[in-house]
Amino acid sequence: MLIKEIKQALIGKTISYFDGWNGSCDYFKIGYLKKDGTSVRVFPEKGKGWGVFIPIRIIPTLIEKGRYKESNEVERCSYEKTWTLCQ
Repeated sequence: MLIKEIKQALIGKTISYFDGWNGSCDYFKIGYLKKDGTSVRVFPEKGKGWGVFIPIRIIPTLIEKGRYKESNEVERCSYEKTWTLCQ
């Protein structure tokens, strides 16, 4: 997907994010985004906060289904990351 298409699909939606490895979570209405390597980084507004990284490869599924769950393992410890989009 092109960044322009991603902006049209994400700006104005609310994102909920949870990282089970370190317990970080975030919930806000997306007002600004920028490309950051292989991810898109979304923010509530330009220059505010750290934002949430969304890997570009998961964005089509996230837009289509409204949710994406990724399972990982580090030294035999399993954890999940979850992204959810709301209207």
